[in-house]
Amino acid sequence: MSVAILPLTTVVLTAADFGYFALMMSWAALASAFGDAGGSLALPANYSVASIPERRRMLSSFFLVSLLISSGLAVLFVAAWPWLQKIMSVAEEAPRATLVLTALLVPLKSATILSTNVFAVAGRGNAVAAQIALQAVGSFAGTLISLFGFHLGVSSLFVGAVFGQGCSVAVALAALGGEPWHVPSRRWLSVLRSHSPTSLAAGLTGGLRSIGENSVVAANLNISAVGYLSHARLYYGTLLAGTNAVAVNVWSTSLAEARDRQRQFSLTKRVWMPIHVLIALFGVTFSCFGEEFVAILTHDRLTPAAQLVPWFALLLLLHVSGRTQNATVYANGGARSLTNASSLISICCLAALPFAVGKVGGVGWNGGLAGVVIVLLAEAILFRAYIYWKSSSFQGLEGFDDSRVVCGSAAIILSWLFNAYMAPTLMMRIALCVAACVAAVIVERERIIDLLRVLQNRSQAKIQNI
Repeated sequence: MSVAILPLTTVVLTAADFGYFALMMSWAALASAFGDAGGSLALPANYSVASIPERRRMLSSFFLVSLLISSGLAVLFVAAWPWLQKIMSVAEEAPRATLVLTALLVPLKSATILSTNVFAVAGRGNAVAAQIALQAVGSFAGTLISLFGFHLGVSSLFVGAVFGQGCSVAVALAALGGEPWHVPSRRWLSVLRSHSPTSLAAGLTGGLRSIGENSVVAANLNISAVGYLSHARLYYGTLLAGTNAVAVNVWSTSLAEARDRQRQFSLTKRVWMPIHVLIALFGVTFSCFGEEFVAILTHDRLTPAAQLVPWFALLLLLHVSGRTQNATVYANGGARSLTNASSLISICCLAALPFAVGKVGGVGWNGGLAGVVIVLLAEAILFRAYIYWKSSSFQGLEGFDDSRVVCGSAAIILSWLFNAYMAPTLMMRIALCVAACVAAVIVERERIIDLLRVLQNRSQAKIQNI
């Protein structure tokens, strides 16, 4: 729905409007990451092994702290805006309503993040699916009503975001029921406090990473370039939402398989291998037809973003690789080490970003948006390498299980180079896509059939249990 709304919104809004929206959302993401307060880090190692009364105390403690911190940060954001505006490339005439709406997003996003993690560790994929679906519908309706009904211009994007997050929180309240409504416990507040420094550091580095990225692009290029980057990220976010839906449903199983001494990860591998193939095929297809698709979709206002999308597909492949090693680290209480490593890598890449996008003191690559992509890929590769190394401290490395990621990455890169420099005809591009799809089906047909059989057996077992 985020993609389907573009033919309507781009009739009125420009690339600069989407760039401004992306800049403000960076601040909302930073504040909401702080609002998590470490709850998401503590859940994987504690939720599934705690008794039902302890789970209620745990969740009430986590949600209370998250609400207090995120609300305070929202107020602080509004108060500090005059100072923040000076360090960002934001127009002085920007609507005041966007500031208030951005502040409202902070506690809503914090509640959504924490509740989604609760559903993930509890194996409640349907609840997360409902959150995603209603958030998309709410954002779609809120944006269109504000844009064409009340003619709010760029503020309509913020109204849609707030309305969508509100729908997600409403689903969380309904799905959680009375579970979080309990007296907070000192024990769980202490657990939360032990995870808070790591979470705050991760929130700071991750948030500053996003703000710094958008600000560097705006300073070295223009606000429209931020809009192009944001549009390319839209497709990445759409794919990420799909992979997150898979991850939520498989996460509890992956943690259980990681705790098993044999650590075969049979279901985890069965599920993720086809996902890797599908992402790679998306990247190949977009390399061939992306410019035409974006031009039609956005009335040719955001077409330059099309060249970036295949590289974001490659980035997603890196992010969803190493699922077995990731589960091993989390199941053994290594969440904080991963978060610390991610923060350190993110800080280093943020420091390199100005030199990749433009020049500092006459030194730098001046690569523009291509520089942003290179830094993002380097960051993802470094973090995945750390996960492989860290998992070896809990178990011996069991062999490389990401061969599809490597092959898919090569396919995306080669198809992008072919389309960018060989200028193939339409028939050649169609033939390339068809050949890639046929090859993927032939190579992976046994695993696809095996996965469908396993999922069918699990579904029948659940029906019998009911």
